Amino acid sequence: MTTRAIMTKTELASHHAGAHGRDYSQSCDGYEDMEAAGRQGWRVISSWGRDGWNLGHWPYVAIYMREAAGRFELQQVVEGDHDVYTFSSEADRSAAADYLFLWYAAAEHWAPVTCDQREALDIGYPLAIGEKWRGPYCG
Repeated sequence: MTTRAIMTKTELASHHAGAHGRDYSQSCDGYEDMEAAGRQGWRVISSWGRDGWNLGHWPYVAIYMREAAGRFELQQVVEGDHDVYTFSSEADRSAAADYLFLWYAAAEHWAPVTCDQREALDIGYPLAIGEKWRGPYCG
């Protein structure tokens, strides 16, 4: 069971640790980004929530995680633009992934959030999001 609220856009921004563009000496597209990130200890997360729904929109949007130096890190790569976030707990990192999962899934017919609700999600307005949509997929 999840113990904390879904992270807001502002809270996620407070965890921002850096950004950079694609290093073309390492990769030229989204799938090569995944390989390059793997060499740096990142693992791409393909599924999220109880039933393993898609996280991001591969290969254009991918979410990565790793643990380094006692920190829990998340990297969001959108068409070669990398944003790295650091967290002191796995629960906070999962709450950030919950936010990103719901934000990107909003365009899908199966999602619990619609595109019109993205702004409410951004500010933390209490949307009815069931536990089945939150947390790492364990399948």
